Amino acid sequence: MKQRTMKLAALFTCAAMVMGSFAACGGGDNGDVTPTPTPGTGDPTPTEEPGYDFGGKEIKVFGSAWGDVGSDDPVKQEAIKSVEDKYGIKFVKAELASPEDSYDDQIITSVANGDPIVDIITLNPDCMLSCFMNGVMLDMTDYVDDLKIGSIYIEAGTWQGKTYGISFDNLGDSWCLVYDRDYLAQIGMEKTPTDMFMEGKWSYADFEAYCADMKAKLPEGVYPIGQYPFHWGVMAAGANGSVVCDMDCHLGLLDDGYIEALTFYAELEKKGLAFPMVQKTADDGTVTQDIAYAISDERIVMKRAEAWELGGIGFNYGVTFWPWGSQVTCTGNYTTLSDNYKVTCAYWGVDSIVAQSCENLGIPEEVMVQIVYDYRAAMNGDNGNKFMHDAYESEQTGNPTYGRDFGKPRSFTTDQDIELYDWAHGRFQGDMAWAMASANIFSTWKSTGDVLLRYYDVRSTMESYYNQAKTALEDAGVVLG
Repeated sequence: MKQRTMKLAALFTCAAMVMGSFAACGGGDNGDVTPTPTPGTGDPTPTEEPGYDFGGKEIKVFGSAWGDVGSDDPVKQEAIKSVEDKYGIKFVKAELASPEDSYDDQIITSVANGDPIVDIITLNPDCMLSCFMNGVMLDMTDYVDDLKIGSIYIEAGTWQGKTYGISFDNLGDSWCLVYDRDYLAQIGMEKTPTDMFMEGKWSYADFEAYCADMKAKLPEGVYPIGQYPFHWGVMAAGANGSVVCDMDCHLGLLDDGYIEALTFYAELEKKGLAFPMVQKTADDGTVTQDIAYAISDERIVMKRAEAWELGGIGFNYGVTFWPWGSQVTCTGNYTTLSDNYKVTCAYWGVDSIVAQSCENLGIPEEVMVQIVYDYRAAMNGDNGNKFMHDAYESEQTGNPTYGRDFGKPRSFTTDQDIELYDWAHGRFQGDMAWAMASANIFSTWKSTGDVLLRYYDVRSTMESYYNQAKTALEDAGVVLG
């Protein structure tokens, strides 16, 4: 346990130092500092609306689209310059050392020393959680509503009620299940997994019956489905009204929906309806695992695909999502699924601002937030952040739609796939499972592997991991949601 809590404990100590330094600087109750404009010093001098002039202050940036700073591409250069000119600033690349899961340590330590290594950064689950938990990132909660963007882009950067970042990702482009339509027709399946899902016939009982029918038609050694333990764990949790860890730090490891989802897949393996994962230990101690889940694996029919893979699939693929258990209801077709059916996203990025940087640079917090937004809009080309505004407008009508490519065919070949994939964007749920592992709190890779690969008892295994996570979080001063 000591090893697992070491990183959080160390970063929590740094955070205490950071909070102390903010207080010593004479900020308000929340550490805000309002600079007094002094011409010629780089402090904010309003120009003609809507610009500012911060006297060429350098802002250190890192990650994702911020990596384009310094690009030789003239289009990108022009876009970046438009933002720099608007605010009288200069973007420079920050120097952070690899690997990604050490970025949080570097940021927190540099802030504790009074000189942030970066001012604006795109955080991902490899380094996100520690930065959120330790109070070094700017709380944007009071400023994000003014941007008028879809709620999911804010929720993705909101941890325990405070917004520490904004996601400019195409949220909802999550993992999905794909299969070869032509192959299913060839073996004599009357309906596809997409048909079954859209008809509302994808409950655990329906799914098992469908897999049994398929298995009877498949050649020896081929299985209806194969999954990596982590993928089933996070995706099946959301599809059954649960979560591994939500943005309020509710740990769902003991939720009925999560226990049921893991138990169901373990039973599919035992019944020969899912690829039986195997772990072997050689005489020399070498551990090998045989797990089928990839698009290229011909031993399984339903495979997991990431959004970026869809355009390169070499067969006539169809799309579907994970089945649901007893925690979710469906009274008709898929549009009648209860609101707690979610399509989980376990890996995404958020643009965050180091709180101390606002003070050091003399740039008001709300202006720093706007700088981030304007940069991203400029780098997104002619349409800017329109997809985020469209999501906001659709939310006002009570019929929200999400996604940069909503309604477009992408690489799909049927109207079914277009419709279902668009619908899934509206069921987005962020899960901090990946982030929890990166912060050394607990590993969903190991916990799901224990029950789906090593066949340990589901409930007692999850109780052990829950207690481990709870202790680590409480030791770091985090209150569970």
